[in-house]
Amino acid sequence: MASCFFLDTAPSIVEYLQVIWNMLVEGGVLVNFGPLLFHWSKPPSRPDESNNQNCTDKDHAVSSPLDKRYQCSVDVCYEDLKVIMINMGFEIVEEKSGIDALYTADTLSMMNSHYRCVYFVARKRVV
Repeated sequence: MASCFFLDTAPSIVEYLQVIWNMLVEGGVLVNFGPLLFHWSKPPSRPDESNNQNCTDKDHAVSSPLDKRYQCSVDVCYEDLKVIMINMGFEIVEEKSGIDALYTADTLSMMNSHYRCVYFVARKRVV
């Protein structure tokens, strides 16, 4: 399975990885390339703001203008992502981080989106 600029689109990257894990046969691989930008990140807030609510807040829909998935999103760095994957039963067989990549670019203007990405190959361990 291949994913490109995809894993960070998840409200829960763990749930994405669980689905991928279940789809792979034993010994199957996930090849990934992309940033860890996490589109569902909630906007930064100050610690003293009352809008800091948790995922179990029953009044969330009324008290926050944000989609609940923003409040429940967990953003992880690549080192933490590797630990999660290894604990799920993946083995990292190849990896490289900090790869520069253009996502969108217009050669006729100075506008472009430039990311530092991670590349890895993770194999579902045979149990």
